Amino acid sequence: MKMKLALLLGKILYLLGKPFGKSTNLPGELALKICPDMMGRFRFDGKVLAVTGSNGKTSTANMVAHILKKQGHAVAHNAKGSNLTGGVATTLLVASTMGGRVKQDFVVLEVDERFSRLIFRDFSPDYLLCTNLFRDQLTRNGNVDVIIEKLHEAIKPSVKLILNGNDPISGDLAPGNKRVYYGLGKTAQSSEKCRNITHDAKVCPRCFGRMNYTYYHYNHIGGYACAKCGYTNPEWAYTADQVDFATGDFTINGCRVHTDYKDLFNILNTTAAVAACTELGLPLEACCEAISTFVALKQRYDEFRVGDRKAVMILSKNQNPVSFDQSITHVLEREGEKTVVVFINNINHTGHKDTTWLYDIGFERLLGKVDAIVGTGPRAYDLAVRLKLAGFPSEKVRIERDLSQLKPVIDKTRGDICILTELYDAKSILEVISK
Repeated sequence: MKMKLALLLGKILYLLGKPFGKSTNLPGELALKICPDMMGRFRFDGKVLAVTGSNGKTSTANMVAHILKKQGHAVAHNAKGSNLTGGVATTLLVASTMGGRVKQDFVVLEVDERFSRLIFRDFSPDYLLCTNLFRDQLTRNGNVDVIIEKLHEAIKPSVKLILNGNDPISGDLAPGNKRVYYGLGKTAQSSEKCRNITHDAKVCPRCFGRMNYTYYHYNHIGGYACAKCGYTNPEWAYTADQVDFATGDFTINGCRVHTDYKDLFNILNTTAAVAACTELGLPLEACCEAISTFVALKQRYDEFRVGDRKAVMILSKNQNPVSFDQSITHVLEREGEKTVVVFINNINHTGHKDTTWLYDIGFERLLGKVDAIVGTGPRAYDLAVRLKLAGFPSEKVRIERDLSQLKPVIDKTRGDICILTELYDAKSILEVISK
């Protein structure tokens, strides 16, 4: 009786909240208060895939859902990235019948890595794809070892893992479980030395010996081998190769793929999505054809114009240096003159005032490469201090904490406008600069 009441009220709240954008978490949270073990009572006709990781899980989950839908399958999916317990519960209750049956061919769930043990307390996915593991939101998550412990609590022995064969940390998850790996060999954009400050695998996660690298894609993602125990890149079941960064073409196990987002980070995530869908039973060729039509959500990457200037909005995950480093890579790949606009706020939802994560971001890579950096938001002066330590001359840094006064400052700069911020602040910035 509790289950039916939870589903009924959850579905009603979903319908009432949808027009106001309040339907992603609240229905599930309410339903779980009524029936705390609701997640374990769902019955699935199809396969369940969970996607987690420090970076790229939203895009990768969206790519997986895109491939499956392109092949004509019915998919239940938390597409807007509501990946905590309430968001996952909402996705399942909306997809289910009043009897708790989820009839879709596939269920694709983006899952917060820290909340995974709570989400999968009463049920388990058939497959788990982990994109990578980095230091992430330290005030919330602590060291990456804490996240590994949470994931090990969540991963039951029956779950098949789909793992990044270039990541020595996530690649070693739940060693007793069945698994397949995907990976990308050295490319023209890979480097022999790490370009980033954040490097979480300088020592082996197995024996703590020195980890050697033959190449880096970004941060600690690359070709690795432990000098002490021999832990090294595993054999990849899905290999990205023949990357043409000019056209966005590459291959996965010999099948041609095209992407409009021509960076190493996206190529690995695309390979992950194809690997997952192939493991779910789809033909590799069909997966590669489908993923070549994928377009990223405008909420996360959008190109537009501000007057006679080109502009791009590149969203980063708050308190996540690796995510911000990827945004900087996007900026550096753009040709021509450019100005970078950075919004720095207190931590959303908690209000914590920690900005130490700024010192793990490689702002130094922008030295001499941009006309100016414009800092805005409540913690803009914290950014100014970080940029001074990075060696930026004062005339290259403009600070305007008041967002409403930002546009006149930007108007005094030159080149393309590259806006780096996180999801919750993006709309307010667009409203100001588009006037």
